[in-house]
Amino acid sequence: MNTGTIATRYAKALYRYASEQGAETAVYHNMLQLKDVLRKQKGLPVLLKDPSLSLVDRVRSVCDKVQASPLFENFITLVLKAQREELLLYMAYSYIDLYRKEKRVVNFKITTAVPLPPETEKRIAEIIGKQGDVTPEFNNVVDPSIIGGFVCVAGNTRLDASVSTQLSEIRKQLVKETRNLV
Repeated sequence: MNTGTIATRYAKALYRYASEQGAETAVYHNMLQLKDVLRKQKGLPVLLKDPSLSLVDRVRSVCDKVQASPLFENFITLVLKAQREELLLYMAYSYIDLYRKEKRVVNFKITTAVPLPPETEKRIAEIIGKQGDVTPEFNNVVDPSIIGGFVCVAGNTRLDASVSTQLSEIRKQLVKETRNLV
């Protein structure tokens, strides 16, 4: 079985149908939630295959964990009827990628030592949006180990301006210079 092909076909069909209904954004948010749930709860796909549970109970076990739209609930029912529950995570990733391409959304993650104020997040999102005619999906991650500065990942681009990285570079230079002296 070609997991990627099957998951992509389901995701494309769902996206087309959701677009016709004007619900592609609601389904996108459901897929983001589903991705997080499936990554955190490794036993959920096993539960979804449990033959002792009715289809309604299995659908509820997924839809209760996300704020499921009616269209999303119908999709989960279809997937479980077709016994494709092991592909749900791949379907979620495929749908998310498809939505981002169609809507020109760039996943923008910035890691800082302390939380950013909302006005700073808004300003950064505006700057990014102006740069490439895209809509940034902003995600601020707090990691005190970077000490200060930031690490920014946007699409395939990474900019590391953290204090911890700068200190590491200084340490490497000092070690190299020390070795040259000996």
